[in-house]
Amino acid sequence: NLRGLEAGAGSQVTRANDIYHPAQDASLTWRDMDWLRNNTRLPVIAKGILTPGDAVNALQAGLQGITVSNHGARSLDTVPATAEVLEGIADRLEGRLPILVDGGIRRGTDVLKALALGASAVLIGRPYVFALAAAGAAGLERVIEILTMELRMAMALAGRPTLASIDRSLIWKGPPYR
Repeated sequence: NLRGLEAGAGSQVTRANDIYHPAQDASLTWRDMDWLRNNTRLPVIAKGILTPGDAVNALQAGLQGITVSNHGARSLDTVPATAEVLEGIADRLEGRLPILVDGGIRRGTDVLKALALGASAVLIGRPYVFALAAAGAAGLERVIEILTMELRMAMALAGRPTLASIDRSLIWKGPPYR
């Protein structure tokens, strides 16, 4: 039922019981990043980048990095997986901005693929939360140990002795073997 919705500037929903929150203000623009950068000494990193164009916008806005993310489990239906867009974003940025990737990192091979597609680093939201819930700090420490071991194993099996040796040649895009 759309009756009773009062959209103000930038389509900001004003009714208290709506599913929208003022933080989801559609009137925000890349120029608002100037205000944010000028009001903190912390690095400003944009999360939710899914297109090469937005990655360039973040670079031009003077941000210190981006996070390629579909906002967790694709909360907007039909949004692509981070692995589908990461390579194009990395190609467009050409190393001019650190690229974090958030989404789908569950194993060491996921880390390897993300790095091969152009990520500077990965974020491990769900494994982190599940480990903390199950076993506290010790659980988190163990998850990081497992991911590190799996990444090292994947690197060894792929013939990549260092992080710097991980490149796009690890990503196979051809037709099925015959």
